[in-house]
Amino acid sequence: MSLLDPEIIEARLRNIFLNQPEQIGFDYLAELIRHSPFSTEAHRELIAAVRVFVRLQGDVFFQSRCRSFYNCEADDADIGTFTRVFFTDYPPSRVGLPHTDAQNAQTMISQPLGVQKAMARSHLRGHQEALLYTPWPPVIEILCANPSLQERDVVFMASRRPTQNALLEPILMSEWSSRPEIRFALAANPALNVSHALRCVPTLPRPKIEILASQTELHCMIGLHAQKYLAYLDRF
Repeated sequence: MSLLDPEIIEARLRNIFLNQPEQIGFDYLAELIRHSPFSTEAHRELIAAVRVFVRLQGDVFFQSRCRSFYNCEADDADIGTFTRVFFTDYPPSRVGLPHTDAQNAQTMISQPLGVQKAMARSHLRGHQEALLYTPWPPVIEILCANPSLQERDVVFMASRRPTQNALLEPILMSEWSSRPEIRFALAANPALNVSHALRCVPTLPRPKIEILASQTELHCMIGLHAQKYLAYLDRF
């Protein structure tokens, strides 16, 4: 595997945040945020960090370290603010149960979890379209790894309303999150944990950040964070 392989990048980041002193991990992330607008490599690694933080939220040891990370200082006040956001854990601003009127989907999502997992590996278009409505996060995880899935399918799942954070996290943790349209759809979905959306902001193209900064349906923290990041970019 290449050193640029996402799995290697994520493994390195996990090691930094789990095993290195908190200030070292904080400084490393701060440098990624600082250089992300100007460096393809830093930008790629920052996107990987967004995925890693979703996975680390269930790690008890990491959660116990988060306050220490949060209390670290940066040499730039704005960079420090953007970095601390990564160590927060704010829930979604809205919670809803997914629903669908599509008969095919209703038939498919009534199947047991094991059947749906098998169907998620299928290359049959009908199966994939039906499973876009699945209520099972493991099915979405398998579906996102299916090479025949199309970007429009993932955008549909990422932007669907109502939905639940648990159904959006597998998308954010997948390789699909390397695409800006997917990250934007997730960040703009009020069912996603606010902290996940905040982490996505500095990884998005400026026009997408401007949209987030003006959307009133999202939690106010997201709009304010987007505005602050836009002001930071204006310094250069």
